[in-house]
Amino acid sequence: MHHGDGGYIPPDSTPQGTIEQATIDADQLLDVEPGAGAGAFIEYESGGTYHVTTSCDVGQGGACVWDIVVTPLADAALLSVSPIDLESDDSVTLGSGNQVRLVARTGKDFDGFSFQTDPGAAIEVDALLDDGAANRFLFWVGDGALHSGAPSNPIDLVPSAE
Repeated sequence: MHHGDGGYIPPDSTPQGTIEQATIDADQLLDVEPGAGAGAFIEYESGGTYHVTTSCDVGQGGACVWDIVVTPLADAALLSVSPIDLESDDSVTLGSGNQVRLVARTGKDFDGFSFQTDPGAAIEVDALLDDGAANRFLFWVGDGALHSGAPSNPIDLVPSAE
């Protein structure tokens, strides 16, 4: 990028912009048809249980390759992790500290995981779809409304009061 005076402005070297924060409402479940669209769906249950499931738009042919890392914030504990409908080529792994990583080839089904953390703990969600930032494919209910797409990748989700 050049200014009118011919001076060169180096590209921004920060790894990503501001990590935005949003509310996720407790006990608001998403009603989604598998295979009807690409999406990563995040739900929070009172008491500290999160569910993260992925879907793909099978009308576009092929499968979606999801790579999602979720990190409980403020040193909240990762108490348990359970896979949801994973096939042999999908994996849920624990990363450094308290991270959970899902790598899944999602076709006509849902793939995902649930995990238990401290009640009320916020999470950071970093999502890639086919190796590109997938924040526009994140869905959750916050402040009483369905959010379709996150303003940043990663995004921090903070549970509403239980």
